[in-house]
Amino acid sequence: MKILVLSEMTIYPEIKKICEDKGLAVDKKIVIKIEPASDGCPPANMQYDVVIFQSKNAVIHSKKSWEDIKKQKPVIYCLGKYTCDVIKEKIGIDAIYPKDESSSENLAKIISKTIQQTNNHSKKYVIFSGLGGREIIGEILRKNNQSVYDSNVYSRKEDKTIEITENDLDKNSTNYIIVSSKFALKVFLNKTSGFIKKYKAVYIIPNKRVVDKIDDATSSIIINNSNKASYYIDAILSHEQ
Repeated sequence: MKILVLSEMTIYPEIKKICEDKGLAVDKKIVIKIEPASDGCPPANMQYDVVIFQSKNAVIHSKKSWEDIKKQKPVIYCLGKYTCDVIKEKIGIDAIYPKDESSSENLAKIISKTIQQTNNHSKKYVIFSGLGGREIIGEILRKNNQSVYDSNVYSRKEDKTIEITENDLDKNSTNYIIVSSKFALKVFLNKTSGFIKKYKAVYIIPNKRVVDKIDDATSSIIINNSNKASYYIDAILSHEQ
């Protein structure tokens, strides 16, 4: 079998090490690139109570706002441990995040519970994210009469310098494609449209939403937003049995 990683993952070095130890073939072809938005940050000195970072890229590309955040010391939320680590490194403030599964849904539950505990007292939120990202958290905040400023600080683009050929796949066994977003999956399928149907491909995805309404991705393994490298490899090996 062959494992091909299409998305940037903090845990990729761990995945690669486990694969090497087990004698599994693994490669990485990152098919999308991140570009900073020209004017995505909130105005300087804008006042807010809560900051939400939707991803590590949201932290990195919100650099113009770091000093304001340090001064105001808002409550900070993010989707997972690795984003929290970047926040602490770049801004020096700890963040609240779902401990079990990294997802917008789980973070929304945490924030909603906090709002209920404060009797829906209105606060000012800034959400740092990428253009075209999920809006579930902002929608929930607005439904609860919270003030929300959407700060889209980066965008995702196809990396046209990355080629994927038949040499990147194994014709004689299953190809396990690890991909974390629908956009990256669509780019991959476009790049391989001339030959992918000749190969057996199973997509390793964080949730069903990634393959929803994509006819060419019929076989998938959902890893429920896990951020553990061993979970990915165990899921693949279980599928092979």
